Amino acid sequence: MTQVERAFEGIRRLISSGSLAPGDRLPSEQELCAEFDVSRSSLREAQKMLGFAGVLISRTGAGTYVSALTPQTVMSGLSVTIPLLPLEEYLGLFDIRQLLEGFAAAQAAAGFDDAERARLLEIAEDLAARSWVDDGSTLDDAFHELLATGARNEAIAVVLRSMRQRGRHYRVFERHDAAELKELSDREHRRIAEAVRDRDPVRAQLAATAHIRATREWLEGLRPAPEP
Repeated sequence: MTQVERAFEGIRRLISSGSLAPGDRLPSEQELCAEFDVSRSSLREAQKMLGFAGVLISRTGAGTYVSALTPQTVMSGLSVTIPLLPLEEYLGLFDIRQLLEGFAAAQAAAGFDDAERARLLEIAEDLAARSWVDDGSTLDDAFHELLATGARNEAIAVVLRSMRQRGRHYRVFERHDAAELKELSDREHRRIAEAVRDRDPVRAQLAATAHIRATREWLEGLRPAPEP
């Protein structure tokens, strides 16, 4: 184990054991270096890694602190790493996205209030009436963002949001031959929204899973290059 790894694991153990709680300030560099038997440069590199992961927060002139350790902070690194993935690696995440989005849709069907159900269907209908370049991308994101809230789980919402962020780099609906894909996508959004409206968790889960599976198949078949 390198010094950086030793420092990383040492800080991680302090947090996981409860010795350091969310909001606590880390001991001084001198104390930590002595405890983990590492150099200051190795300790700082480990702290950078944990900062990138959303575990630590550095405050200029005030030291380094344990973050709030909420799903949003701990998973913040996903919003940086997932948008960097090449297509093949990104496609590998779709098995996870199918499970999570299907679960969220089922939970939405079971737990959404009347206003949320109506809003999801409204977005689906509005999206179907517009082109992709005419607010289509924004409405698609709004649809999936609202659907993800059905899980009532911020960790799931963060993961799905990060995956969609990378998906927006592959603009398959802006192709000259994308009209059929857009129509299919619109029908799938409506099936999901109607199942949620009808309070049918099984149908909602199947519809959401099918939609994500189709998205993966489009990307595998079209092999689009990502655009900034």
